[in-house]
Amino acid sequence: MRLSIRKISAYAGCFLVLTGMWGVFLFPSDELIRYAQCGLSQMAPDATLSIGRLGLSLSPGLVMENFAVSLQNKSEIQADQIRVLPKLVPLFQDRKKHPLSARLVLAELRLELPLPVISSFQFKQIQADIGWQGEKLDITSFTAEGIQMDGSLSGEIQMKTPFEKSRLQIAGVVHLKPEVLARLKASFPGAGISNQKTDGSGQNIFWPFQITGTLEAPLFSLK
Repeated sequence: MRLSIRKISAYAGCFLVLTGMWGVFLFPSDELIRYAQCGLSQMAPDATLSIGRLGLSLSPGLVMENFAVSLQNKSEIQADQIRVLPKLVPLFQDRKKHPLSARLVLAELRLELPLPVISSFQFKQIQADIGWQGEKLDITSFTAEGIQMDGSLSGEIQMKTPFEKSRLQIAGVVHLKPEVLARLKASFPGAGISNQKTDGSGQNIFWPFQITGTLEAPLFSLK
């Protein structure tokens, strides 16, 4: 019995080693990166994408490292790591009839926007559960833990052609950190920040918000 267990363990070990070698040496990372870059350029011609490494993650899925997207309007998104963990059951089904769903985990995300006062945002981690069926992208949950703010949202994006015409219907809440509030109050003295709400203790301040419009011209409003 011990010999059989040893053989099984040896076979299992060899299988894992061979699988790991396939993932490291045979995974078509360069081809997939070029495919992603080509797809993004078709959807958004003014955007550029760079990925330092793309490979398999230990949990069934993909991992991207040193990810960056930049736009001509000087906006930029950078992430040290992005993990895409798809639900395997619906992968081989027709997307028009059955939604594709996955969990995205982003680590150390940095966002640069052409905004006054606060133009740079940093997030330690963002986790999102999304579903894609037909021309609709559902964001069932989205939570962000950041340096300047924390937040959560949900909603949908109705995909259109061209991509920048895709319509947004998103709602959520944002919690600004004390130092960010201080900077805003210093930049707009006497104006105040409207629509703020608090929890039962009065200590946790948050702002409900809504995003509509299109990717090209999003409309942001506080509830």
